[in-house]
Amino acid sequence: MSESSSSCRTCSNTPTSPNSEPALSEAQRDSAPSVGSVPITGVSITPYYWQRDGIFRGRRIGRIFPSSVIIKGMHWRVGAWLLGLTLLTASWAGTPTLQARAAILMDAETGQVLYAKNAHQKLPPASLTKIMTAIVVLERCRLDDSVKASQRAVNAQPSSMHLRVGEEVTVRDLLYALMLRSANDAAVALAEHTAGSVEAFAQLMNAKAREIGATNTHFVNPHGLHHPLHCSTAYDLALITRYAMAHETFREIVKTRSYIVMRSLNQEDLWMVNKSKFLQQYAYAEGVKTGYTNQAGFCFAGAASKEGRRLITVVLNSPQREADTMALMEHGFNDWERIGVPAGEVVGTVQVTNGEPNSVAVRLDKPLVWVVPKAQRTRYHWKLLAEPLSAPLRAGDPAGWLVMYSDEKPLLKAPVSVAHTVARQAHPSTPIAGILLVALMLGLVRWRLRWNRPRRARIYQKPLRG
Repeated sequence: MSESSSSCRTCSNTPTSPNSEPALSEAQRDSAPSVGSVPITGVSITPYYWQRDGIFRGRRIGRIFPSSVIIKGMHWRVGAWLLGLTLLTASWAGTPTLQARAAILMDAETGQVLYAKNAHQKLPPASLTKIMTAIVVLERCRLDDSVKASQRAVNAQPSSMHLRVGEEVTVRDLLYALMLRSANDAAVALAEHTAGSVEAFAQLMNAKAREIGATNTHFVNPHGLHHPLHCSTAYDLALITRYAMAHETFREIVKTRSYIVMRSLNQEDLWMVNKSKFLQQYAYAEGVKTGYTNQAGFCFAGAASKEGRRLITVVLNSPQREADTMALMEHGFNDWERIGVPAGEVVGTVQVTNGEPNSVAVRLDKPLVWVVPKAQRTRYHWKLLAEPLSAPLRAGDPAGWLVMYSDEKPLLKAPVSVAHTVARQAHPSTPIAGILLVALMLGLVRWRLRWNRPRRARIYQKPLRG
């Protein structure tokens, strides 16, 4: 947990002491009015992408163009498809105007960054911290485990679920309180149950962040109350949210609009309503997490799905976090589209030496998927780079690679394999076999000639009868 204060003290927007807390609870701040937006400068993005089987004609796919490819001295007929690529060097008509100090839009499937503003600037994450708290708990605890609240958990400042010392609540109920109510006492109770202490739990959080790739993130606590060394970036938080959304239980929790926690110690049941206005206002919303402290400002990490695509957004220090989030989502769904080649797709035919038949179809082993802007496209291409194949072959045997090129420079690739079994020919037609066959025939002719020569001599030596 050693990280120099110089690297993270810039997390706060205004100078504060390490123990400073928000003047208002997050619940109070959620109801505060938003202000108008101001324009921002466009961000340079360089996305690479391709089309499965044709050229771009508006939004439609064109026809297939076969081509000849010479591979290691062998001539194959393979299908080559023209592709599309846009090189964005400035914002286009659909780029959103945001008020957030830092923001990011990420495609959940590919991890592509579709929009970024100060995405790698270290800032305080506030309660977006609880996304990582939920990840660590979900991977280490059973949902039905019982958790006993400690004095430290009870003393955690609001938002809270008003735990009492010794009260027992399940991990499941605490997770719902953590993500829907943003309960800080639930965060401390879960941390102590999982790792024994808040400090030990923070070490687990940081280790998980490094594993995910969030290298500019450092956690000090499980709830996100301000500390000068507690910081992250919009990019790192998008990676963390993307990782969390791959967990089914996490998705179920964050999309829940209301939940009842069954209390102990004769307390009344606690009715919780999801604090995310985004979940209520946006048709494709899957929820995730709000956040606020005086130092962090209004923050939100969101997820939304439409027509099989999931987008992740993070906005930090935004007075209109819901509007910023929805603008990013609309930009991602309206101005970008997913293209690619699905796993199992036949991508070409390769000749087989000594095979019966003498060629075999090859399939893509892993999907090649990319997200592309709809507005500006340039032709790129991909090729099948096959390995020399010799029978016998079994379905699934490696057969080479499908490679995407940009200006003849390889960008992406995925393995291909043999689609079906190919048997060896009964009479091989190799050059060696042909030579042996010719030699055998010449030997037979020579033997026949030698055998016939003495026989003709005997016939000629017989006396003539007169």
